[in-house]
Amino acid sequence: MEVSLSPLPAAEIAADLLVLPVREGHDPGLGLGGVLGQVRFTGRAGQDLLLPRRDGDAFRAAAVLLVGLGDADADDEHAVRRAVGRVAPRLAEFPTVAIAFPHVQAVIEGVRLGGYRFDGYKSEPRGRAFRELVILAGADPQGVARAGIVADAVTFARDLVNTPAGDLVPMDLAERARAMAEACGLGVRVLDAGALREGGFGGILGVGAASANPPCLIEVSHPGDGVSGTVGLAGKGITFDSGGLAIKGLGAMSTMKCDMAGGATMLAVVQAAARLELPVGVTAVVPAAENMVSGSAIRPGDVLTHRNGRTTEVTDTDSEGRLVLADALAYLAEGSPDVLIDAATLTYSVMHALGEDITGVIGSDRGLVGELIAAGARAGEPMWELPLWEPYADRLESEVADAKNEGGSLADATIAALFLRPFTAGLPWAHLDFATTAYLDKATDLGPAGATGAMIRTLIGYLESRS
Repeated sequence: MEVSLSPLPAAEIAADLLVLPVREGHDPGLGLGGVLGQVRFTGRAGQDLLLPRRDGDAFRAAAVLLVGLGDADADDEHAVRRAVGRVAPRLAEFPTVAIAFPHVQAVIEGVRLGGYRFDGYKSEPRGRAFRELVILAGADPQGVARAGIVADAVTFARDLVNTPAGDLVPMDLAERARAMAEACGLGVRVLDAGALREGGFGGILGVGAASANPPCLIEVSHPGDGVSGTVGLAGKGITFDSGGLAIKGLGAMSTMKCDMAGGATMLAVVQAAARLELPVGVTAVVPAAENMVSGSAIRPGDVLTHRNGRTTEVTDTDSEGRLVLADALAYLAEGSPDVLIDAATLTYSVMHALGEDITGVIGSDRGLVGELIAAGARAGEPMWELPLWEPYADRLESEVADAKNEGGSLADATIAALFLRPFTAGLPWAHLDFATTAYLDKATDLGPAGATGAMIRTLIGYLESRS
């Protein structure tokens, strides 16, 4: 899709489709006000109306698409992104589309994310006529470039998460990460199973022990300018989660290709950091494994030794994400970044507490947590802080190891964070649990059912704020 900016008024654009915002109860202009009452279009949020050009109309476009904003103003960036994203699938039918919304970044993100498709596995994917987007606003060309980079990052992660697990085993994920890193000039390192054994990554090895596809650890780094500080990112990379010997039911297992969404998110963020040439250094680490069932699977009662020497008694093989994240955080902490952030589709409890719109955040540093919540608000990705409640730590006590990997079904999001904290070496740390927001079973304004790319725009905004 080619993007251009035009100073022309909407009436003078000779596009195949002109998209106009309409506030509820307001006249959209171009002589169209008289038509609206006849078709009961009020401009409420969620409404849209396609009008072909007629002889005598006061505009040159072949058709006009009116998009309702409800009570929101056209200057409301989040409302613009959602409104454009909602109608984006309709734009595919028109070769040239002109959009008269302000907020160029929100428009481009809405078009790209709302119009996203994952149809490469279909024998006859639907064609797209859409090839040129014209934005009718006095916009900053740098904003156009940034919006494209952000949308590319979200698309990259969505494609990874939506790929069937049989086509994206741990080393496949590593190869996709390597190709991305080389294309962006990033440093990349992959530790295979042998290197993991030598390095003491017992959590990753234990979780991956039952699979015919060996685990690995993926490290991709953007050096920054060397003086603006560093951020360590860890993302859960379970390419498929059967639950291990604590095997899931079919309903819970059917979407478990998404259990590497945390890893995909962090790879996408470091990609964007490089392409945006951010001064802050960023290192993303993805512990990748399949949690499968076989005679070599870890058993309830087994003890694993992690990268930092800490031991874990495995009491639930379906609480595997924290086992691999523990190794990744300990490994990142050895480089003493200024902050540590991890993201994972980790617990059912955050799903029950916050639903499908809100990501849970827990951390050891209130300043960092506050900065992430603020970045989420700017990006239109709401977050809610859950407590790192110290009295619950005793639920992880083990008779045979330093800790158990689960502490019961209650407050599991908090208990998972308490389990991870000893692997952060006392560094400022925040844990994002996006078990629901990363993958949805229904479409939203910003994309179809499946992977959402949640938290990528938030984390990019956070890194920019550090710059």
